[in-house]
Amino acid sequence: MGKQKTAVIYARFSSDLQRDRSIDDQVTLCEQIARREGYRIVEVFSDRAKSGASMFERDGLLALMTAAKKRAFDAVLTESLSRLSRDPEDTAAIFKRLRFNDITIFDQNGAVTDIHASIGGIVNSMFLKNLADNVRRHHSGRAREGKFPGALTYGYRCIPGKPGEREIDEAQAAIVRRIFQEYVDGKPARQIAADLTREGIPSPSGGQYWNHQTLVSGTKGRRGMLGNRLYVGEIVWNSNRTIRNPETGKRTQRKANPDDQIVTSVPHLRIIDQELWQRVHALCDQRATKFGHDRRAGVRRGQYKDHLLSGLLCCGVCGGNMRVYQVTAKGGGRVACAAAIQKGTCTHRKSYYLSGLEAAVLDGMKANLANPKALIEYTRAYHARWAERQREISTDRAGAQKQLNKLTVQIDRYVTAIGDSDEPVKAMMERLNKLEAERAALEARLEATAAESNVITLHPAAIDKLASNVEVMHAALSDAARIGADPTKAARYRSAFRSLFDRFLVQPTPRRHAYEVTPMARLSVILGVDLFPKTRSAKEMLAEQGVNMPLVANETIPT
Repeated sequence: MGKQKTAVIYARFSSDLQRDRSIDDQVTLCEQIARREGYRIVEVFSDRAKSGASMFERDGLLALMTAAKKRAFDAVLTESLSRLSRDPEDTAAIFKRLRFNDITIFDQNGAVTDIHASIGGIVNSMFLKNLADNVRRHHSGRAREGKFPGALTYGYRCIPGKPGEREIDEAQAAIVRRIFQEYVDGKPARQIAADLTREGIPSPSGGQYWNHQTLVSGTKGRRGMLGNRLYVGEIVWNSNRTIRNPETGKRTQRKANPDDQIVTSVPHLRIIDQELWQRVHALCDQRATKFGHDRRAGVRRGQYKDHLLSGLLCCGVCGGNMRVYQVTAKGGGRVACAAAIQKGTCTHRKSYYLSGLEAAVLDGMKANLANPKALIEYTRAYHARWAERQREISTDRAGAQKQLNKLTVQIDRYVTAIGDSDEPVKAMMERLNKLEAERAALEARLEATAAESNVITLHPAAIDKLASNVEVMHAALSDAARIGADPTKAARYRSAFRSLFDRFLVQPTPRRHAYEVTPMARLSVILGVDLFPKTRSAKEMLAEQGVNMPLVANETIPT
């Protein structure tokens, strides 16, 4: 008698309004499929309250695909193909990868074939589009009737028993009038937000702190409270549309077709008189011209979102995040404490050149991390706060795992794009190698957090290894920081840098004094966890997914 084949179950429901019972019902159905097809179930993978429109943030599906690469089972059982994905590109990619590993998909109608996967992906995608169109049509109809299909706006309250209808909340309306009047009187939005916070007035979200971007955001402040036309008695609907970035899975807003915009007059909801509204918007336009993008065409804060210290800088006073808040006329980025600049809740209001902080960090790394006495003292301090560090490790592990899952999806998508392309793919290969360097570093970090679960001692050989790695990393990152350098060539070293350091505390210093930065390093890296873990070559990543791509003339695959 032959060995019984094994299978895993995948179940998913898409909305918080649904219950875990949906998962149980799907598993029961899949158990029936297993008995019918003669499979033994070895594991159940599931995703709760996750949309099938994307593979991002779906830990259960990613765990299933990882296990599939090891050929740990023979079949995947699911209620329907739509549970795996409603995106035709993702459906095809999942089917292709499972088939490459000799794994069959079964739903309640039987084995899923190529035709089933192709047509099913299109049908499931059409279902999502039709659903979105129906919801949009319903919301647009409500807006034309003068009712609100969206969230509650500050300054108003719902009318009990009348869904979609609003009335003015006089207490909040007084705050709205105050904001408009203070702004037109010349008070900066940051100062208005700071005053409201100090007075203990709840923010529109109900929180303790006001953010100036709540008042003025978007081009010329048109998307903040000062640009909300409801305050002059107009409901504006369909001014923007939401679209998902297929590479990152994040939703972003774009301007909708002006012909689709709906404007409905609701004069009984006017809070701001027309004369004050016009004065405020004339001032918004004036400030946007003086301080906005017009004076520095082509320079945007967004260009600094992927800098070396991105996400690692923290305020030495309040411990909060520091962010790029200003770009100088010469294009230099300046960072400051977000709590101080946006909310006025921190006293650390000094700003710092990003280039200066990077130089201070790199020079300090080279000067101190190869010092044996400093490393031994660091280890002793670690032992003293071991229990506290265990809580930090738990948080660090969860964040690293989430980012690793995201990178896994991105790598798979690039592999698919490369395999389907008939054109030169050098740029995609370079991006693929950068993602692989980040993936390998994150896996090493997860191993590192496991290593830190025990109290340890520092071995002399670890000091020599770290000193050598720091020298190499410092040279590579210093070269990458030069103007005109190709940042993709330093991807491996940037990933190693982020594995070594958890965060940097920027301490307040007097004006024109040297910057003072306190690094918070990961002891596991100092103990010998490899800063430069082995990565897969582009050829290996393609072959792992069953892609055999002939090289284009005069083009090589970077490794």
